[in-house]
Amino acid sequence: MLFLRKILLLLLCLSPVLSLAQEIELFQQFNGRYDYLSFGNTLNLVENSGGTTSCEILTESSAELALLPGQTLVAAYLYWAGVGDGDLEVKLNDTNIIATRNFTTTFSGLSYFAAYADVTSIIANFGSANYTLSDLDLSDILSAYCSNRTNFGGWAINVVYEDASLTLNQLTIFDGLENVSSTTNEISIILENLNVLDNSGAKVGFLAWEGDENIAVSESLLFNGNVISNPPLNPADNAFNGTNSFTNSSELYNMDMDFYFIENNINPGDTSAVITLRSGQDFVMINNIITVLNTELPDATIQIDNVAGGTECGNREIEVDYTVYNINATDELPGNTAIAFYANNTLVGQSATSAILPIDGSESGTIVLDIPLGVSPDFLLKAVVDDDGFGNGSVNEINETNNDFEIEFHLKVFPEIIGLQNLELCDVLGIELFDLSEATAQIDPLNAISYHLSEADANSNLNPIVNPQSFQNTTNPQTIWIRVSNPDCFVIDSYSIEVIVCALPDATIVIEDNLFACRSRPLSVPYTVYNTDGTAILPANTPLAFYVEDLLLGQSHTQNNIPIGGSESGSIELILPDSTPDTFTIKATADDVGNGTGIIFELNDENNSFEITTSFGSIPPIPSLPDLLECNKGNQTSIFDLTALEELISEENSDIISFFTTLEDAIGNSNEIQDPEHFESTANPQTIFVRLENEICFTTASFLLKTENCPPIIYDGVSPNNDGSNDVFIIEQLLDVYENFELFIYSRDGNLIYKGGNEDGFWNAIPNTGLLYRDSLVPVGTYYYALILNDPQFPEPFTGFIYVNY
Repeated sequence: MLFLRKILLLLLCLSPVLSLAQEIELFQQFNGRYDYLSFGNTLNLVENSGGTTSCEILTESSAELALLPGQTLVAAYLYWAGVGDGDLEVKLNDTNIIATRNFTTTFSGLSYFAAYADVTSIIANFGSANYTLSDLDLSDILSAYCSNRTNFGGWAINVVYEDASLTLNQLTIFDGLENVSSTTNEISIILENLNVLDNSGAKVGFLAWEGDENIAVSESLLFNGNVISNPPLNPADNAFNGTNSFTNSSELYNMDMDFYFIENNINPGDTSAVITLRSGQDFVMINNIITVLNTELPDATIQIDNVAGGTECGNREIEVDYTVYNINATDELPGNTAIAFYANNTLVGQSATSAILPIDGSESGTIVLDIPLGVSPDFLLKAVVDDDGFGNGSVNEINETNNDFEIEFHLKVFPEIIGLQNLELCDVLGIELFDLSEATAQIDPLNAISYHLSEADANSNLNPIVNPQSFQNTTNPQTIWIRVSNPDCFVIDSYSIEVIVCALPDATIVIEDNLFACRSRPLSVPYTVYNTDGTAILPANTPLAFYVEDLLLGQSHTQNNIPIGGSESGSIELILPDSTPDTFTIKATADDVGNGTGIIFELNDENNSFEITTSFGSIPPIPSLPDLLECNKGNQTSIFDLTALEELISEENSDIISFFTTLEDAIGNSNEIQDPEHFESTANPQTIFVRLENEICFTTASFLLKTENCPPIIYDGVSPNNDGSNDVFIIEQLLDVYENFELFIYSRDGNLIYKGGNEDGFWNAIPNTGLLYRDSLVPVGTYYYALILNDPQFPEPFTGFIYVNY
């Protein structure tokens, strides 16, 4: 139907903001006693081509909506536009509006936009009132548009209303964004999907942007090839001149809300029209076009009068009596108008009217429908007139929303028996109990199922088996009859149960008793799986589950087939939770997927588990350890022998002692210090963690590494010959220890030849001051030094001599 096409168009309009095609295209269509009005306002203070030097527009403006008595709001569509790529969030009467569609175009390298939102709910709420559109702020980019006089902004709302006093009209809204200018002098817009039955009162309206009153170079507006005008407001040579036909205003700067009567420019029977716009200079953008055309239309409705059939079990054939009406119409309903019938949206039948239905006429009919098996017994039966079976209509109607009629209907159907299967049990315990419901597990549980020992009892619903989940057979094999029923119908069927002799495995498991549990340490659990009493092999990959205090902590499986009387050993590591009590129970279960469920059919399912109780072991704590102290070798670091504390940690030769830089590493036994006898510290103080471990458990402790500033060790010789030995004046425990030290070197005559500090490093026998300063090695001989540490711990200078030889 046409209504469905409208819905599709509307859904497209309500999708997230997209930059849609710019061509003016059909947006929405209304058929009935409809007309429209437009209101809105510009943001421009003056026309942008009027000679003013101002480059300023407002961020908000207001306009009045005044619906007359008898005019009922149907829809309200807001359009706003301006310069730039698009301000798509505005406010209308302080209500946030986000564009659901937007349009863009360019001219002379600059961008322009228009945006759309459905504001029907807002207009319905405020009614006839003053409306303010705000937060349309284009000021940041406006200056780029002032040089070519295209700076503009504005808004308009198209209000569609219904009025019982109107003639029947077809109101069609087209929108997009197309333009004419000095570079594109003419555009033609084809308006399609029109239905002109009478040209009396026909009119067309435009919403356009950026038209200037003072620019009228070869400008004209044509409808079907004829120039249209509305003087004095809209002259034939200046159609888009900043005017509002609804208020007769000529101060709608740089936007136009105008309409024209076109009785003499359109003819009955027309289904399309051509709009032509010409301009030799003025840049004009057409945003939407609205046509209002007098029309007469039918209005098809349908009613289901009676439904017969479906009263016998399994009979899915029904007979439907219906009537098609053409009430509230203004034209005849054509003959052969399609009718479709649906059951839960499944097309089940089609028909058509046989004659032309006059206004207020009707036609009755009958159709036999065979409801498919895929439709549920309780369904919605729907009849739709003007429907080709795919949701499409061919008749243009006054009201496209009243074409269907629906009722609820119930069929009596037989319940379906699915997946019925025979049952077998192995003769294990001598007395085997059957769960009869295992054979009927695939039958819909909404049905009632009873179990019987004879066909007669099943048919009559007599003597049902009292406990079918635990039934001991009385003959072998034995036939079981079932009765499956819903509230309307029932069916019966049968299956057999039989006890057979089977060769089966028998899985058991034992945990070895030599367990050593330690907190924060994986528990190694050795176990053995047996098939001692089995009469068949226990297959590989039989699942094994391990629980601590009934909490699943590990899973494994057998590696090989275990023969009759055979066994297989294995081991698994369990991570015990911190909440595990000091004494706890470990349970191992063979043939357990981790939730108590097995996958192996066995002789005995009651002997799969083994439990053992154990306790956490412990190790004596490490005594308090002293700190290690060494001389600062620079930057508060030094080399330490961590093994110096081993005798205090443990005296047992079998114990394992290791050192770590973090407690986490010590507990996890990772990132052990590899050379504890020559460990270079990285901070002062620095904490070192020790791990003491025996075969049962482990414990940790810590101690500190500290450095102190020691007196420097001064050597008395320098041989700067680049042989790698004594090439510089070495003073140990000085650099990066006493960062403010001063070193003075003097010649035998007492002349200062060198002065250095921490940033200079060791002296390389090259003077940097005094009479001998030549940037070369000093002569062989004896020189004197004075080392001032500038440290309160050593207030006196260190002095002595140094011999230079090379």
